[in-house]
Amino acid sequence: MIQQYKTDFESFLREAAENRQQKILVSWTEKVGAIDPLRFFANGSSLEGHRNFWYSQKDDFCLVGAGPTVMDMRTADEWEHAIESAVVHNLSAGAGTGPVAFSGINFQKERERDLWQDFPDTQYRIPAFTLTKTKTDYYLTINQLVDGSNIESQITAILGQLEQLFAEGTIPAVRKELISKEELESEAWKRLVKEATDTIKSTELDKVVLARGMKLEFKEKIHVSHVLGNLLDTQKDSFLFAVENGSACFLGATPERLVRVQSGILHTSCVAGTAPRGRNEAEDQSIGEALLHDNKNQEEHQYVVKMISGVISKYAKDLRLPGGPQLMKLRQLQHLYTPVSAKLLPGASLQQIIQELHPTPALGGLPKQEALDFIEVKEPLERGWYGAPIGWQDSYRNGDTAVAIRSGLLNEKQAVLFAGCGVVKDSDPEMEFEETAIKFRPMLEALEVSK
Repeated sequence: MIQQYKTDFESFLREAAENRQQKILVSWTEKVGAIDPLRFFANGSSLEGHRNFWYSQKDDFCLVGAGPTVMDMRTADEWEHAIESAVVHNLSAGAGTGPVAFSGINFQKERERDLWQDFPDTQYRIPAFTLTKTKTDYYLTINQLVDGSNIESQITAILGQLEQLFAEGTIPAVRKELISKEELESEAWKRLVKEATDTIKSTELDKVVLARGMKLEFKEKIHVSHVLGNLLDTQKDSFLFAVENGSACFLGATPERLVRVQSGILHTSCVAGTAPRGRNEAEDQSIGEALLHDNKNQEEHQYVVKMISGVISKYAKDLRLPGGPQLMKLRQLQHLYTPVSAKLLPGASLQQIIQELHPTPALGGLPKQEALDFIEVKEPLERGWYGAPIGWQDSYRNGDTAVAIRSGLLNEKQAVLFAGCGVVKDSDPEMEFEETAIKFRPMLEALEVSK
């Protein structure tokens, strides 16, 4: 695919690296023909390195990272330094082109790192290859660290890797035989919900979000591309993500954007309050109307709107939000939803906003620190990246992040799924348990596991 640009690209690498004593990030972007992002992702399994996938179905925008990791950073400052000194060829300069860092963080610092041992507390990853799909165009970005030596061998390796990434073929459907399915510590979790409501009634804690897990064992290795394809087919109006580290892959289809910045405009969404979909249109409408007027869910939603609006107002102006929540209808669930937009103030950064927003009351609780302390001490689940911001940032100050819910950690023949819900003073343990059971369904369906 890049063969036609070989001469220009090689000259670009040489010129960028000339007279440099240390390696420098060099990034080359070209517009290319249509490529299936899922096949690009699947083909990336044959290369050294780890893959990333991001798809905003609302925006019809997709990013796929594959090939050897060029930079694997642990702080936003490292990312800023990398792009400040990078040499970039990118005639499009569109959002999500040029150097892109795929990012993710831990929900909060944990004492034990068993399940999530391959996932660092913070990660900004620049892969060797990034495919960008917009509504109308496709772009390929090649990233390399160069210092002037071994340019010929780098070019040869790049061409060989691209040949593998662009190989034609279909993604085979792989039948997975389920060996076991276990809901982790179900009764203990219900007791924890009761303890949380008692704590809320007797302390300053107003809300805490509790999560639980489900463990699945299969006879065969789980093929991530096949699961991701199922999510693409079934979870419309969601943000799809996948991040590989070690032998594990964290992926899911979340309805909740944390914050997006593009061309200086900030977008975020407040999603809190949940109900199932109806079996027919009349029942679905009735459930939705009940959700819109349910005191418990309205209270939970307003916590989130107030907190997010307060943070955004520090970093942006001309805040816009509707007078009340709307219904967001997904395949298995419907939520209360309030979109928010604003103009980013000069000097404000996506990283600052993410750091202050996370976790929102929809994922942690209120007051924030009291809720986090309760989760850290009481909740037995190792959350890892579950419920935390995951997304991407480019060198033009654009970026997008979603909250990593409706998700699972896949590792060889094992899958651990995660689901949570907001607990307030009137929460009922059995009803909260049923809500989390519904939230497992998107990943169970993607893994082709019946209820």
